[in-house]
Amino acid sequence: MKANIKLSIILLGIALAFSFSSCERIKFDEDETADINRSRAILQEYETDGGDFVFLKSLIGRTNQGAIDFVTQNGYVEDEGQSNSSRKVFFDAETDSISKRLTLYQEGQYMQNLSLSVKNNDLDTLFAVFKKWLLEISNSTSYPLLVRKNYKMSNGWYSGNQYFDTPEQLIDAAESIYPQDSIYLYFSGNDNQAYAYTLLMDYRSAKTAYMTIENFRVNNPLPDVPTVTLTDEYLDKDILIAKVDYVTFEYEGFYSMNVTNKQNEGNEIPFLVDYVETDTYGHVKIYYRDESNLLMYGDKILMGTGELHFPDTFVKGGSSETYVPEYTMKQGLEYPGSDRISYINNNGIYTTDINPDFHETDLHYIWQTLSECEEFMSFFEQTTKKVAVYPYTNGYFYDWSYFVFVER
Repeated sequence: MKANIKLSIILLGIALAFSFSSCERIKFDEDETADINRSRAILQEYETDGGDFVFLKSLIGRTNQGAIDFVTQNGYVEDEGQSNSSRKVFFDAETDSISKRLTLYQEGQYMQNLSLSVKNNDLDTLFAVFKKWLLEISNSTSYPLLVRKNYKMSNGWYSGNQYFDTPEQLIDAAESIYPQDSIYLYFSGNDNQAYAYTLLMDYRSAKTAYMTIENFRVNNPLPDVPTVTLTDEYLDKDILIAKVDYVTFEYEGFYSMNVTNKQNEGNEIPFLVDYVETDTYGHVKIYYRDESNLLMYGDKILMGTGELHFPDTFVKGGSSETYVPEYTMKQGLEYPGSDRISYINNNGIYTTDINPDFHETDLHYIWQTLSECEEFMSFFEQTTKKVAVYPYTNGYFYDWSYFVFVER
């Protein structure tokens, strides 16, 4: 299969006019896409810091009409029979052997969600497209910003998934197996700028390769959080509750409060949790010891966004560099390990095994964010109790947050 794939890639390169010698290299800087009208060659030349991936990403954040104008200027023609009020569908009129279909979803004032697909009955051709796209992503300036990555392959309808850690491992595994009618390749990830990327090759029934880029923060940014002076009003309390965005690990502020019946002994915060979840609606209430000390209360709605009832106000502290030296504020402190910060589950119990969606890697990012915050470190340095992290999964994943509890 390796020889066939290599030959197919060569043929595919000719068909798509991915010329390495006949035309000048075009550099496509992801940070300079907004006002630059690039030529058709950006789609025709194999370039690991450009190509389809960067072209698609450059559309995110444009006005809907601006995105439409840009793709039509670059060789795409609208398929009016497939377009409607919520999406615009285009096909690549200048490509003969491989048909690219581009879909722009109109879900707000600015473009936030789009996909590119190639349908072909030849496995080698589809794999060449998938490999090209994966290389474009992994060699882009976006890749180092990824905070989550997932690579997997299925070779057969009932063989289960094989998981990998790098693009190279996924490509090598795909090249090493004999072609089968049901091979499936998949990559997904999101970065700390709220972009989510999905790439797959489905050679089961669809015979299609897809690339999707979305950023729902384009039309729904995180709310601004006011900055306050860190006086005793905020720091001389028993509990600090910090909020961290699930997607980007951006700090969303804190709330501090006193509790009654405080328990000083032990190395864990004593939680009581009231957790209710149904197919569509539920809630979570987290208390300190008993129901007189409510720490957090929010709805749990599967398809949509429920309300966070408490805390309902958050602030950020301005730094006085009392607890956080300047070098730490720029880089964060070294991760202290799971004996100092850990998840709690829906029963309020500390655990390292909470859900496949949440990993210790997330705790590293949360710690990096919070260890740069004056208010968090002022509490953390005055406690021997383990910091508790609760994933609040309300609605779509773009609405999820981590609630972080530290007891002084």
